[in-house]
Amino acid sequence: MKAFNIRDLYLHAQQEGADLLPASVGMDFWDQVYTGTDKPVIDREFARRFSGFTYYDFLMPDDVSTSLADLKSDITSILTFNKKRYEEMYRVFLVSDEDDPITYNYDMTETTGAQHSETKYGQTEFTKGSETFTKGQQENTNGELKDSHNVAPYNSLTATMPESEDITASQTITEGQRQDTEGQRVDTTGEHTDETDSNEWTLTRKGNIGVQTAGDILRIHTEYWTEKYKFLQLIFDDICKQILLAEV
Repeated sequence: MKAFNIRDLYLHAQQEGADLLPASVGMDFWDQVYTGTDKPVIDREFARRFSGFTYYDFLMPDDVSTSLADLKSDITSILTFNKKRYEEMYRVFLVSDEDDPITYNYDMTETTGAQHSETKYGQTEFTKGSETFTKGQQENTNGELKDSHNVAPYNSLTATMPESEDITASQTITEGQRQDTEGQRVDTTGEHTDETDSNEWTLTRKGNIGVQTAGDILRIHTEYWTEKYKFLQLIFDDICKQILLAEV
C-alpha cells in the first residue's frame, strides 16, 4: 500500500485534465459553487492549503488514479452527511447586497390598492324560426232556383196561357287562399367586457429603528463576515478533520 498526499493527487488530476474534488453531487450548495471556471480555482486552493496532508484511504489502493477516485467518493459522503448544515450556510452565501444593508436595519415595502376585477360576456344569439299561417280557399254557392206554372182561363177550354217561369241564377262567392308569413328573426347581443380598475400605489420605508446606530450595524456586519461566517472554509476543514492526516 502506498499513501498519497494531496499534492500527488492534485498533480495527477492536472495531468489527466480531471477535477481534484467531486462535481455534480446533486446538492445545490456544492454544485452551484464548484462549477465552471471556479472549479480549477477551488482545486488549487484546496491543494495549497492541504498539500502536506496525506489522504487516508481506508481501501488502501496501490495506484494514484484509484486513490483520487476514492478521495472524491469520501468527500461526497462528507457533503451528504452534513447536507443540512451546509445548505443553511449556503442560504447566507446567496444573500445579495440589496438584501443585506450595512447602514440601516429597517426595510419595509408596502403595496396597496383596490383589486382589479373583470367580467367577460360572450356573444349571445336568439333565433325565432320562420312561421307560416295559411287560410285555405273557401267557396259558398247558392244553386239555381226555378219556379214554373201554367194558367188557363176559366171560360175557354182551348186557350192556353203562356207558360211562366221564374229563374234565380246560381250565385257563387269565393274567398281566395291567403297566406300570412313571419320571416326568420335573429336577435344578437354582442360580446362585451365589464372592467373595474382603481389606482394602486407603493410605499417603501427604509431606515434605522433606533436600537442600533449605523456604526453598530457596520461593526456587527464586519465581525460576522470576517470572523464568524465560513462556508467553503467550513467544508474544507470538515474534509481535513475526517480524511486527511498531517505529515510529520
